[in-house]
Amino acid sequence: MRSEKDQIETCTSKCGVTTADWCASQDELQRLSAQLLEIQESERQRIAIDLHDVLGQSLTMIKLGVEESLHLLVAKDTGGAIESLQRLKLKAKDACNEVRRVAMDLRPSTLDDLGILATLSWFFREFGAACQDMKVEREISIEEGHVPIPLKITIFRIIQEATSNVVKHANAGCIRVCLKKIGNALYLLIEDDGDGFDLAEMANFCPLNKGLGLMSMKERAKLSGGHYELASAPGAGTSICVLWPLGGAATV
Repeated sequence: MRSEKDQIETCTSKCGVTTADWCASQDELQRLSAQLLEIQESERQRIAIDLHDVLGQSLTMIKLGVEESLHLLVAKDTGGAIESLQRLKLKAKDACNEVRRVAMDLRPSTLDDLGILATLSWFFREFGAACQDMKVEREISIEEGHVPIPLKITIFRIIQEATSNVVKHANAGCIRVCLKKIGNALYLLIEDDGDGFDLAEMANFCPLNKGLGLMSMKERAKLSGGHYELASAPGAGTSICVLWPLGGAATV
């Protein structure tokens, strides 16, 4: 892993933007925007699978349970009907939990109700429970007021996507997340000690339907006014650094 100082200096050096840089940035944004429909379709597919395979199955079981209970009541089998309704109660509870999970995946309610710090605390508790073999090092040294409201969902989504990529692809033992205020900017770093990959090979080989997570994070960062850097090498882990100059950010 590169030192945090190197990460900050690299990101900070990108804050000075020339006309050529601006034009190149606009071209890049147009290219990235062309990926947006693919990313959106991927998200829609994921949500559709959740609704059909999990919630749809739960609702079907509830329907069958209601029919069974009605049949038992018509047959005056009160004991059997009570047992059926008890099972139905558990199925309904499971369905409610699935609805909450899907809703939290779409947008955590804690983000609006309690803020980014509480949402990240919840997220890392859930992450730690699901990935007990993964060591997580956190340095969240900001106050809630340091983060502009439009940036809160962007920061959360980048952390969510980056940690998901680490679990699925990195074969890492440790992930480090740093979020803090540096001068008049917000600094986010997510890095792991995993396998890493060749950036040039990824850029040349990766088709539209691959690497959507990386593209999504880059697009979110840049369209919200951030300076984004991805660094990786085979055997050297991966790091994602984003620096947001404070003073205005868009929600992405």
